[in-house]
Amino acid sequence: MIKPFPDTVLQAAREYLWFLSKGYPQKASLKLVGDKFMLSGEMRQVLYRGIADEHSARTRQDKIGTVCEGDHILVDTYNVLFTVNNYLLGKHLFICNDGMLRDAGEMRGRIVNKAKFSRSVSLMLDLLQGWPGVTLIHYLDEPVSFSGRLAMELNRDMAEMGIKGEAFAVRSPDRRLMDEKSDAICTSDSAIIDHYDGKIIDLPHMLLSKFFQGDFPLLIQA
Repeated sequence: MIKPFPDTVLQAAREYLWFLSKGYPQKASLKLVGDKFMLSGEMRQVLYRGIADEHSARTRQDKIGTVCEGDHILVDTYNVLFTVNNYLLGKHLFICNDGMLRDAGEMRGRIVNKAKFSRSVSLMLDLLQGWPGVTLIHYLDEPVSFSGRLAMELNRDMAEMGIKGEAFAVRSPDRRLMDEKSDAICTSDSAIIDHYDGKIIDLPHMLLSKFFQGDFPLLIQA
């Protein structure tokens, strides 16, 4: 069931968007609006992750696409898995004004519930198995604990499930996603999306919509 934002958060989002679109500094704007509406730390994180200036939001929206047979796709694997994991943990997920699904969780690089994280991996693979003719290259942050083991497990499971592609633990997945040739990438990382000129696949949104009929609140329309 959709969990709507309080009216104060929606009003704060509109004012925060106004400041960003006028070119005011992000950090100062967030503090000003957050203090005015007495927002919690979580709701300030929602604004920070969920609102981009109008030009950036429209540019990102134009990049969101669908999977096509034969695509060569790079996956920001932890970015995907932690978003799904946060949903399973009951965290607040929402649609940002750039059209991407994001969460307010701050657990990047920390697996706090191994069972739910493992389920996130299984759900991802189940969805990817339904992408025929697609080659998937997974990149995992090498500094994150057990990334090497997860890469090996993904390679094993993908081979068993008939999913074409490979998984690698690398020092900088961001650089790989931004610089390597591909038809599309799966990430909600704003910096990567802004740098990348191709198609963006919102994998967590697709996954949660398919397996949980997930309905998520829209923070603000661009």
